[in-house]
Amino acid sequence: MRILVIHEVNYLSKIIYEFQILPELLSILGNDVEIVDYNDTWKTEKDGGWFNLRSVVHMNVHRAYPNASVTLRRPGQLRLPVVARISGALTAACEFVRAMKQRRPDVVLLYGLPTVGVQALLAARRFGIPVVFRAIDVSHQLVPNPVLVPITKVLEKFVFNSVDFNIALTPHLKDYILSYGVPEMNVRLLPSGVDAAMFSPGPRNDELMRGWGIEPGDPVILFMGTIYRFSGLDRVIEHFPEVLPKHPKARLLIVGNGDDEQRLRALAVTCGVERHVVFTGLQSYSLLPDVIRSSDLCINPFELNGITRNILPTKLFQYMTCKKAVLATSLPGTRTFLEGENEGIVYAPLEHFNEHINELLADPARRVRLGERGFETARQYDWLAIAKTMASWLREAAA
Repeated sequence: MRILVIHEVNYLSKIIYEFQILPELLSILGNDVEIVDYNDTWKTEKDGGWFNLRSVVHMNVHRAYPNASVTLRRPGQLRLPVVARISGALTAACEFVRAMKQRRPDVVLLYGLPTVGVQALLAARRFGIPVVFRAIDVSHQLVPNPVLVPITKVLEKFVFNSVDFNIALTPHLKDYILSYGVPEMNVRLLPSGVDAAMFSPGPRNDELMRGWGIEPGDPVILFMGTIYRFSGLDRVIEHFPEVLPKHPKARLLIVGNGDDEQRLRALAVTCGVERHVVFTGLQSYSLLPDVIRSSDLCINPFELNGITRNILPTKLFQYMTCKKAVLATSLPGTRTFLEGENEGIVYAPLEHFNEHINELLADPARRVRLGERGFETARQYDWLAIAKTMASWLREAAA
C-alpha cells in the first residue's frame, strides 16, 4: 500500500514522537511511505538563505527505526516572519499535487490542519484519493495569534466533516471532533504507544550520567521531551530549593529542547539551583532508554490548559516500560488510560508537585511498586500492534 503522510512540523529535527514512529513502522510493515512535512524550525537554521521555494526530497529517511525507510518531501518557503507560513502553505499545495500525480498513493494520512489540511484534502479529492485525519491535539489551541483561532475552527469543521474518517488519540479528542457534527461512525479511537522492546528495564548508565556531571549516588528526577512554555518545569525549578534540604544531591535532568529552554536556564540561576538542574539538549532516540534507566523518578508536570487537556504524552509509556515511577499532573486525556497508582502513576497538582518529589525520593519501595505496575500497564500499548491497526484502517479507507 502506498501511503502519503502530511503534517506541518519538521520531520527531521523535531523530538521523535508519533509523527516519526508510526510512518516508519508502517514502512517496516511493508508499505511504501512518503511524507510531506513543513520546516517550522527555519528560524534556528543558519544555512539555506531566506529565499528558497524549491522542494527538497530526502530518500530512505529514518529517525526512530534503523530498519525503516521513508521518502521525505520538504516544500520550499520564504524564510521571513509570517511570510514563511503563508509561502509554505502555497508551496505545500503544489507539492501535494505533485506527489499525488507522480506517486498515486492509495491513501493520505493527514496530521496537519491549519497550514496544510485544506490543500491536502482538495488535492486528494482531485485525484480520487481517500483521506484519513489523525487527531493528536486540538489545532486551534496551538495557534499563537488569537485572531486566527476562529478561522482555524472553521478549517477544523471542514476537515473533520470532509475526510473519509477521523482517528482520535483520546476519547476527549473524539468527543471534540463529534462536537462539530461529525457522524459517530466517522470517528475512531487509537491511543499512542511504546516500543516495549526498546524501552525496557535495565541498569543505570553511570558513564552517561557522569558526562552530565551526575555521580552514581545522585538522585535523578527526569523530564524528557519538548520544553514548552506550559511544561510546568518553571514551577519545579522555582521550588527545587524545597527538595534539596532532604535530598541535597538531587539533580533535575531535562532532556530535550524547546522555546522555553533559555528562560528556564536563567530561572535556575535566579533560584540558585543551577548546579542541580542539568540541560542536555536534544539527544538521539536510541539513547533515551538508557537515560530513563538512569533516573530515579520520571515526571511530566504539564500545566492544564487547552493544549494539554486532551493529550496522552508518549513519554509516560516510555518511562513505564523501563519500570520507573512516574509523577505527573492530572490531564483528562491521560487519566482515561492511566487512572492512578494502580497503573504506576502518581498525580499531583502543580502547586504541590515538589512535595510529592520529596516523598517519592524518600520511599524507594513505593517507587519500585509503581514501576512494576506501570510496566504491566504500558506493555498493553505496543506501537507495533497500534501500527498494524492503523494499517488495517488505512487499507479499509483505500478500498
